[in-house]
Amino acid sequence: MTIWLSSHALRLMCRYARELSPLENGGILLGWRSGEDYVIVDLRGPGPRALHGLHCFIPDHAWQMNELSRAFEHSGGDLDYLGDWHSHPNGSAEMSDLDSATLLRIARQVKAPLMLIVAGSGGDWSPRCWKGHLAGPLLWRRLAAAPQEVKVFHSPAAWPGSSTVRTIEAGQLTQDS
Repeated sequence: MTIWLSSHALRLMCRYARELSPLENGGILLGWRSGEDYVIVDLRGPGPRALHGLHCFIPDHAWQMNELSRAFEHSGGDLDYLGDWHSHPNGSAEMSDLDSATLLRIARQVKAPLMLIVAGSGGDWSPRCWKGHLAGPLLWRRLAAAPQEVKVFHSPAAWPGSSTVRTIEAGQLTQDS
Protein backbone atom coordinates (compact mmCIF):
# COMPACT_ATOMS: atom_id res chain seq x y z
CA MET A 1 0.00 0.00 0.00
CA THR A 2 1.15 3.53 -0.78
CA ILE A 3 0.04 6.91 0.53
CA TRP A 4 0.01 9.29 -2.44
CA LEU A 5 0.40 12.82 -1.06
CA SER A 6 -0.17 15.71 -3.45
CA SER A 7 2.51 18.37 -3.43
CA HIS A 8 -0.33 20.88 -2.90
CA ALA A 9 -1.38 19.18 0.37
CA LEU A 10 2.24 18.87 1.54
CA ARG A 11 2.83 22.59 0.92
CA LEU A 12 -0.30 23.45 2.91
CA MET A 13 0.80 21.25 5.83
CA CYS A 14 4.24 22.83 5.88
CA ARG A 15 2.73 26.32 5.77
CA TYR A 16 0.40 25.53 8.69
CA ALA A 17 3.31 23.98 10.60
CA ARG A 18 5.57 27.01 10.07
CA GLU A 19 2.82 29.46 11.03
CA LEU A 20 2.58 28.27 14.63
CA SER A 21 6.00 26.71 15.20
CA PRO A 22 7.16 25.90 17.88
CA LEU A 23 3.54 25.00 18.73
CA GLU A 24 1.87 21.99 17.12
CA ASN A 25 -0.70 22.53 14.39
CA GLY A 26 -2.83 20.10 12.43
CA GLY A 27 -6.05 19.21 10.73
CA ILE A 28 -7.79 16.63 8.55
CA LEU A 29 -6.72 14.82 5.38
CA LEU A 30 -9.03 14.79 2.35
CA GLY A 31 -8.92 12.49 -0.66
CA TRP A 32 -10.01 9.01 -1.63
CA ARG A 33 -8.96 5.38 -1.61
CA SER A 34 -7.87 3.59 -4.75
CA GLY A 35 -7.66 -0.11 -4.07
CA GLU A 36 -5.19 -0.43 -1.19
CA ASP A 37 -3.70 3.02 -1.82
CA TYR A 38 -4.80 6.33 -0.32
CA VAL A 39 -4.67 9.52 -2.38
CA ILE A 40 -4.43 12.73 -0.32
CA VAL A 41 -5.20 15.75 -2.48
CA ASP A 42 -6.31 18.36 0.03
CA LEU A 43 -6.58 19.08 3.73
CA ARG A 44 -8.06 21.41 6.23
CA GLY A 45 -6.33 23.14 9.11
CA PRO A 46 -7.10 23.27 12.80
CA GLY A 47 -10.12 25.56 12.86
CA PRO A 48 -10.56 28.90 14.65
CA ARG A 49 -11.13 27.43 18.13
CA ALA A 50 -8.27 24.92 18.10
CA LEU A 51 -5.82 24.78 20.99
CA HIS A 52 -2.08 24.55 20.29
CA GLY A 53 0.68 23.49 22.67
CA LEU A 54 4.34 22.55 22.51
CA HIS A 55 3.52 18.82 22.61
CA CYS A 56 -0.16 18.60 21.75
CA PHE A 57 -2.86 20.01 19.53
CA ILE A 58 -6.65 19.93 19.98
CA PRO A 59 -8.60 20.74 16.80
CA ASP A 60 -11.83 22.67 16.49
CA HIS A 61 -13.82 19.50 15.80
CA ALA A 62 -17.13 21.19 14.95
CA TRP A 63 -15.42 23.45 12.41
CA GLN A 64 -13.57 20.49 10.86
CA MET A 65 -16.79 18.47 10.53
CA ASN A 66 -18.42 21.43 8.75
CA GLU A 67 -15.39 21.76 6.44
CA LEU A 68 -15.51 18.03 5.70
CA SER A 69 -19.18 18.29 4.71
CA ARG A 70 -18.47 21.31 2.52
CA ALA A 71 -15.53 19.57 0.77
CA PHE A 72 -17.63 16.45 0.18
CA GLU A 73 -20.49 18.46 -1.31
CA HIS A 74 -18.25 20.80 -3.35
CA SER A 75 -16.41 17.83 -4.89
CA GLY A 76 -19.61 15.99 -5.80
CA GLY A 77 -18.81 13.32 -3.22
CA ASP A 78 -15.26 12.67 -4.44
CA LEU A 79 -13.40 13.96 -1.38
CA ASP A 80 -13.68 12.06 1.86
CA TYR A 81 -12.04 12.06 5.27
CA LEU A 82 -8.90 9.86 5.31
CA GLY A 83 -7.49 10.72 8.72
CA ASP A 84 -5.70 13.41 10.68
CA TRP A 85 -2.41 15.23 10.27
CA HIS A 86 -0.37 17.36 12.66
CA SER A 87 3.07 18.87 13.07
CA HIS A 88 5.97 18.07 15.36
CA PRO A 89 8.01 21.30 15.25
CA ASN A 90 11.68 20.75 16.09
CA GLY A 91 10.89 17.08 16.64
CA SER A 92 10.74 13.77 14.84
CA ALA A 93 7.95 12.32 12.74
CA GLU A 94 7.25 9.54 15.24
CA MET A 95 3.92 8.82 16.89
CA SER A 96 3.73 9.69 20.57
CA ASP A 97 1.52 7.87 23.07
CA LEU A 98 -1.02 10.68 22.66
CA ASP A 99 -0.89 10.29 18.87
CA SER A 100 -1.54 6.55 19.23
CA ALA A 101 -4.49 7.21 21.56
CA THR A 102 -5.91 9.69 19.04
CA LEU A 103 -5.53 7.24 16.16
CA LEU A 104 -7.23 4.52 18.26
CA ARG A 105 -10.17 6.86 18.95
CA ILE A 106 -10.45 7.64 15.21
CA ALA A 107 -10.17 3.94 14.27
CA ARG A 108 -13.19 3.20 16.45
CA GLN A 109 -15.28 5.36 14.08
CA VAL A 110 -13.46 5.22 10.72
CA LYS A 111 -12.13 2.13 8.99
CA ALA A 112 -8.32 2.19 8.58
CA PRO A 113 -7.67 5.92 9.21
CA LEU A 114 -4.36 7.64 8.56
CA MET A 115 -2.20 9.65 10.97
CA LEU A 116 0.26 11.82 9.09
CA ILE A 117 2.94 13.73 10.98
CA VAL A 118 5.04 16.44 9.40
CA ALA A 119 8.19 17.16 11.42
CA GLY A 120 10.91 19.74 11.08
CA SER A 121 11.47 23.45 11.35
CA GLY A 122 11.80 26.51 9.14
CA GLY A 123 11.52 25.43 5.52
CA ASP A 124 12.57 21.81 6.09
CA TRP A 125 9.60 19.58 6.94
CA SER A 126 9.18 15.89 6.16
CA PRO A 127 6.05 13.72 6.31
CA ARG A 128 5.58 10.26 7.78
CA CYS A 129 2.30 8.38 7.82
CA TRP A 130 0.68 5.46 9.66
CA LYS A 131 -2.47 3.52 8.93
CA GLY A 132 -4.37 2.36 11.98
CA HIS A 133 -6.86 -0.41 12.53
CA LEU A 134 -8.41 -2.19 15.48
CA ALA A 135 -6.99 -5.56 16.45
CA GLY A 136 -7.80 -8.14 19.08
CA PRO A 137 -10.99 -9.51 20.61
CA LEU A 138 -14.09 -7.31 20.62
CA LEU A 139 -13.87 -6.33 24.30
CA TRP A 140 -10.12 -5.73 24.26
CA ARG A 141 -9.63 -3.86 21.01
CA ARG A 142 -6.24 -2.24 20.64
CA LEU A 143 -4.64 -0.13 17.97
CA ALA A 144 -2.43 -1.70 15.36
CA ALA A 145 -0.62 1.07 13.50
CA ALA A 146 1.76 0.39 10.64
CA PRO A 147 4.02 2.95 8.94
CA GLN A 148 3.17 3.48 5.27
CA GLU A 149 5.22 4.47 2.25
CA VAL A 150 4.54 8.10 1.30
CA LYS A 151 5.06 9.31 -2.26
CA VAL A 152 4.58 12.96 -3.17
CA PHE A 153 3.04 13.71 -6.58
CA HIS A 154 1.85 16.67 -8.66
CA SER A 155 -1.94 16.51 -8.91
CA PRO A 156 -3.76 17.43 -12.13
CA ALA A 157 -5.25 20.93 -12.20
CA ALA A 158 -8.81 19.54 -12.10
CA TRP A 159 -8.25 18.00 -8.64
CA PRO A 160 -9.94 18.20 -6.18
CA GLY A 161 -12.74 20.36 -7.55
CA SER A 162 -13.79 18.06 -10.39
CA SER A 163 -17.11 16.31 -9.90
CA THR A 164 -16.10 13.26 -11.92
CA VAL A 165 -15.72 9.94 -10.21
CA ARG A 166 -12.09 9.17 -9.51
CA THR A 167 -10.73 5.74 -10.24
CA ILE A 168 -7.03 6.40 -10.10
CA GLU A 169 -4.44 3.71 -10.51
CA ALA A 170 -1.23 4.45 -8.63
CA GLY A 171 0.81 4.07 -11.81
CA GLN A 172 -1.07 6.95 -13.43
CA LEU A 173 0.10 9.48 -10.85
CA THR A 174 3.07 11.66 -11.70
CA GLN A 175 5.51 11.36 -8.82
CA ASP A 176 7.59 14.35 -7.67
CA SER A 177 11.34 13.84 -7.90
